[in-house]
Amino acid sequence: MKLRHYQEAAKEAGWHHLRTREDNPCLVIPTGGGKSPLMAAMTSEAVEWGKRVLLLADRKELLEQNADKIVKYCPQIDLGVYSAGLGIKNTSNAVIVAGIQSIWNKAAQIGSVDLAIVDEAHTIQPEGEGRYGSLLKDLKIINPKVRLIGLTATPYRMKEGLICGPDHLLNHICYEIGVKQLIDEGFLCKLISKRG
Repeated sequence: MKLRHYQEAAKEAGWHHLRTREDNPCLVIPTGGGKSPLMAAMTSEAVEWGKRVLLLADRKELLEQNADKIVKYCPQIDLGVYSAGLGIKNTSNAVIVAGIQSIWNKAAQIGSVDLAIVDEAHTIQPEGEGRYGSLLKDLKIINPKVRLIGLTATPYRMKEGLICGPDHLLNHICYEIGVKQLIDEGFLCKLISKRG
């Protein structure tokens, strides 16, 4: 799969962060910038390295989109889905695309995971509370070396501020590209406002 230059840069920044730091990175790419192909590429590489991956999101539409990209770009991957909303509960695949609402208390069923990737990472509670925090805590009991990568277009929450911090599940933005740059480079359409 051929990634756009900024997707490739984001992927390499994520891997570099995991190799050189002990905390968890966040990649920031605007809506429409192609986070799903990036996650598929990262998932594929992790599997090639013998790692087991859990790809998490909070809506079934995102689960379907992310699973579709993996099937499209990486058909050789042993892919499962765990989602009550989709009526599928796979637990033994090399890669599992899962809904956080369905899986947050099911770490024991999933077993050992090396990498968890969260789509729409701004939905993670800032200080490790909530469903993502509970799941990661349980995954760390099974595999203390599990790592977490978040992807989002909005690295902040209105009331809490930045989603990354020393006491948060995500600690550092290791890559960020803006809407203006993607518009200037022709990857996103120019914004046009409507008159009311």
